Amino acid sequence: MISFHDLATASDLGTIRSYFDTQFTYTFENFFHPFVGDLIAQLNRDSLPGMLDAKWQDTLKQDFFQALYNPTEDFLAQVKYFQKEIDVSACGPYANYNWELFFHIPLTIAVHLSKMQRFAEAQRWFHYIFDPTSNDHTVDPPMRFWKFLAFRSPNNAMTIDEIVRILSTPRTELSGTDQCQQDSVLQGYYAILNKPFQPHVVARTRHLAYQYCVVMKYLDNLIAWGDHLFQQDTVESINEATQLYVLAANILGERPQRIPPLGKVKAKTFWQLKQEGLGPIGDALVDLEDQFPFNLAAPNSGMGGGGDSNALFGIGRTLYFCIPRNDKLLGYWDTVADRLFKIRHCMNIAGVVRPLALFDPPIDPGMLVKAVAAGIDISSIVSGLNQPIGPARSLLLIQKALELCGEVRGLGNALLTALEKGDAERLALVRQRHEIQIQQMAQDVRFLQWKSTQESTTSLLTSRKTALERLHYYQRLLGLPADQNAPDTIALDRRELTEENFDEAYGSLVGQYDKMLTLQKLSDLKLEGDSSPGILSGYSGNGKIYLTHNEDVELNVHLPVARDARLAASVFNALAAGFAPIPDADIDLHFWGIGSKVKLNVGTALVAAAKIAGDISGIVAGWEQDQAGMAARYASYERRADEWLLQYNLAAHELMQNGRQILTSLIAEQIAHHEYLNIQQQIANAQEVDKFLHEKFTNEDLYLWMQGEISRLYYEYYRFAFDTARKAEKTMKQELLRPEVDAQDFVKFNYWDGGRKGLLSGEALYLDVKRMEMEYHENNKRELELTKHVSLHQLNPLALLTLKATGTCQVTIPEWLYDLDCPGHYMRRIKSVALSIPSVVGPYTSVNCTLSLLRSSLRKSPIAGDDYTRQGSEDDRFVDYIGAVQSIVTSGGSNDSGLFETNLRDERFLPFEGAGAESTWKLELTKDYPAFDYSTISDVILHVRYTARQGVDPIKVKAALDDLFQQANQSNLVLLFSLRHDFPTEWAAFVSGAGDFTATIRKDYFPYFTQGKEITITGFDLYGPNGMNPPKHHQVGNQAVWDAATTDLGDHQAFTMTSAPDAVPGPTQVLTRTASADVFLIIRYSL
Repeated sequence: MISFHDLATASDLGTIRSYFDTQFTYTFENFFHPFVGDLIAQLNRDSLPGMLDAKWQDTLKQDFFQALYNPTEDFLAQVKYFQKEIDVSACGPYANYNWELFFHIPLTIAVHLSKMQRFAEAQRWFHYIFDPTSNDHTVDPPMRFWKFLAFRSPNNAMTIDEIVRILSTPRTELSGTDQCQQDSVLQGYYAILNKPFQPHVVARTRHLAYQYCVVMKYLDNLIAWGDHLFQQDTVESINEATQLYVLAANILGERPQRIPPLGKVKAKTFWQLKQEGLGPIGDALVDLEDQFPFNLAAPNSGMGGGGDSNALFGIGRTLYFCIPRNDKLLGYWDTVADRLFKIRHCMNIAGVVRPLALFDPPIDPGMLVKAVAAGIDISSIVSGLNQPIGPARSLLLIQKALELCGEVRGLGNALLTALEKGDAERLALVRQRHEIQIQQMAQDVRFLQWKSTQESTTSLLTSRKTALERLHYYQRLLGLPADQNAPDTIALDRRELTEENFDEAYGSLVGQYDKMLTLQKLSDLKLEGDSSPGILSGYSGNGKIYLTHNEDVELNVHLPVARDARLAASVFNALAAGFAPIPDADIDLHFWGIGSKVKLNVGTALVAAAKIAGDISGIVAGWEQDQAGMAARYASYERRADEWLLQYNLAAHELMQNGRQILTSLIAEQIAHHEYLNIQQQIANAQEVDKFLHEKFTNEDLYLWMQGEISRLYYEYYRFAFDTARKAEKTMKQELLRPEVDAQDFVKFNYWDGGRKGLLSGEALYLDVKRMEMEYHENNKRELELTKHVSLHQLNPLALLTLKATGTCQVTIPEWLYDLDCPGHYMRRIKSVALSIPSVVGPYTSVNCTLSLLRSSLRKSPIAGDDYTRQGSEDDRFVDYIGAVQSIVTSGGSNDSGLFETNLRDERFLPFEGAGAESTWKLELTKDYPAFDYSTISDVILHVRYTARQGVDPIKVKAALDDLFQQANQSNLVLLFSLRHDFPTEWAAFVSGAGDFTATIRKDYFPYFTQGKEITITGFDLYGPNGMNPPKHHQVGNQAVWDAATTDLGDHQAFTMTSAPDAVPGPTQVLTRTASADVFLIIRYSL
């Protein structure tokens, strides 16, 4: 292994050269996306089509390695450089991202849009990958049609022959390219074995599978788009659908031919196949049995002879397990061919032949404005306008719409719950994250608190030293010996305290730190008196000041005396000063001659006496002051001794308290440490809870997924409920046909609010459907109920002849036929139709006739206007129903409605119910294998049960009928007779004899409304059917061919006609003397 460090530290070129060997190949790949900026710029400049343009992507190529790094080729071995490009290779570092961006995302969007029936948008997204309509002639096909770079490279797929050759050839005989292709095929096979249910894993090994997928999805979109338009059953939509089917047919090309098996393979067991040698993909080459005599293997291209002669004879070899057909792919040819066949033969998608209206029904612009305002696709609204109503009645659809609204409401609640739970899960994750953050911060606080308690313990040790120093100081002052329970230093015991060892450890800590010290007892103080200042002291107070004896002597004895003595001394000194002015006196006494002289020093003596008294008082005051000072000194010594003892005891108590505080601090350390450990455990627990919240099944991702899925289902259910409600509204309006109902829009387009995720849309839709239900019950009024028996013999005898001859006919029931019975009616709608076919049938023989409604018309307005009859196809008084072909098949010939039981309260509409009574019908009998003789059919009666409303002016109806009869009279009325059935005696005489055919026509043979009127015969028509072939026909003019051909039946009750067989010219003779021949006579007459 060569490291870059070794290369960097190599000292010479020889050392570097020694690291390289030509057997190594170095590949430099781009581990970055070189064109992200270009893609963003192209997207901003030319939008999505510009970024997905394959031609522009082809220009994003650049050889940069040599120019940028300038590698030296002298010492390099085989080196492969990758250029800058849009990497779509199999192993490229950024190939998966390019595949997702340019292939998987457009394909997923296109498929989703196709499923949502937004076919045009889906096709636009398909064209970003595969565009069969591309006309870019600068690129050769088929690369022209592929817009994804990985599919534009030629020869990116192997044929089956190549795969079989590569797999059956020993690896040593294959070229390097074939070996890579063999590895690719085997890699795909092993992917199928290891991951059979992951198609993308298999498809990555062969891009052809992705190409097949794209083409098949594109065909699915075209066919679904065409079917969507085909089902609208209008001229324009069918023409558009035809173009889509033709495009699909062009993409498919010619249908592959089925190749017959080249031989038979003898059945073998797995052991036999294993003995013959299984191939790398579990298959084996086996011999073909001799169905074909020649070897089917490809001849050797060598020019040598002799050795290759065995290729002319022998047995061919083939794979034991055949390559299966792709039935899904082959089904596209069947589907497209079926659709085109039906369109070209004027059928609908169900295969029923029907006429189409020339123009589509008008569209209400107001409804389109509402749809656009509600954000609904206009095409879906327009396509729904032309669709016929379904088979279910409106009341059933309303009930189903209410049920779906209930489901929508339930899904709305489920969505709201999912949103709430998703927010709750998100909030729980946020709270858990915040809790972890708070606990991590609390962990730091708990750690600091733990360290703080340790520091508090250390501080207590320092405080103990201070208290111990004070204790020693007062021990020295008091002359006390050192206490053994107060050592100079103590060791901290930080053993772990638990619930199990707490008592033992606590006792040990108490014995270690909570030691009792010797305390000194204070002497009792001798208090004097009431321990209050005496009267002599000159002070007084309310409370005691607890004076000791010496303090009492000082305060109450000596100090008052000293105060009085000083006062006396002050007084005497003052008197001495006052005596100083007193003069001394000399007294001379001379009495009787006796005299004496006395000198009196009064002032001086008084001053001296006062001074002596003051000095004596001062001496006394000084004495007493000294006595008081001595007493005070002694009292202070007493107080000092007590203070020392007190301080000693306080220091001892402080030391003892310090021991308890150290004990408490050690316990607090344990508490703080355990709190620190607890917060670590809480963080671990919180992280475990956070992991659980992220990994649990009902996590935020689940609710986000539920929100997406429920939102999708919610919208789809809403669309389903909305479409059902719209269908129910349309069916209700069609069923009621009340102007007051048609004027209302029950189901609106503004229920869904995308900004609020559609919440409460189900409730709003439910309310409107409920209103629609009540409106239905209020307007479901009973109408006139009538039955019309329409005889084909009377209405259209030619159609009856056509039915008997060909087995099929069409008949139109006009409006005037109903007006003959009930003039003034309108809104004639069919309730049910039954069919009667009087004929001669054998026992247990079914009379199977298919009755189909081709078109119908309904007079919806009672307004007669200027002309009662319909004025063209744009007459807004009439509504046409064209395209929705309905059919019944009868089983009997008497009043058969094609149903097992005619239930008027059926949840489904009865056949033809709701169609206009003015209608065109098609009758079909079995042509190939008839069950009875159709010539015995005397008539076909349609029993039309219908409802109607009264409201048209009968006078205008009568005038219109008069006009119609006048027009019919001018074009001749017709009357049908069967010569064999209506005139059996005359026919028998004619067949058995040789004379002319003679019959008498009485006036009562004609319709009742002609009685009392003059009938003029204007002509005859003869029809002679020959088996099931079209009838032979010849019109007879007013020549003398028939006797009394122009006889008037005004006052006459009958006339006689005579004809000979040879009197009827023509290429074939109609009137023949054959007993089984059924010749029909149509008499044309006027009134």
